[in-house]
Amino acid sequence: MEESLKELADRAAKAMQDKNCLAEKESFKLTTTHKLDRNLIRYKEVESEVAVLHVQVEEAQKKRENMLAERKEIFKSSRKMKMELEALEKHWAEYEVNAKVAEEEENIVEAEWGRIKDFISSIKGKI
Repeated sequence: MEESLKELADRAAKAMQDKNCLAEKESFKLTTTHKLDRNLIRYKEVESEVAVLHVQVEEAQKKRENMLAERKEIFKSSRKMKMELEALEKHWAEYEVNAKVAEEEENIVEAEWGRIKDFISSIKGKI
């Protein structure tokens, strides 16, 4: 009977130990499940943020390409205007001389026109 009581006490201790072990495992399972759920939520959040960033990166790359194309066109246009300006400057002295001659010619024509008008006025009085 003593042996039977000792065996019974051992069995009770083993049962208690198994029960405590199960409680520990359940606690671990709940904690791990909770952490896994939080990780899954955060994973989905990060995945969504990455998708948004991917779209922003694509938009930024398109904007960069457009700006580079615009810069290239501005450079071409500026180079063309510079060449035109240099060509104009080469002939600038000639244009100034022509303008001075034209101004003198305009003064001569005005003077002659004034004389013609005076002549016509004097004839009208006599007619």
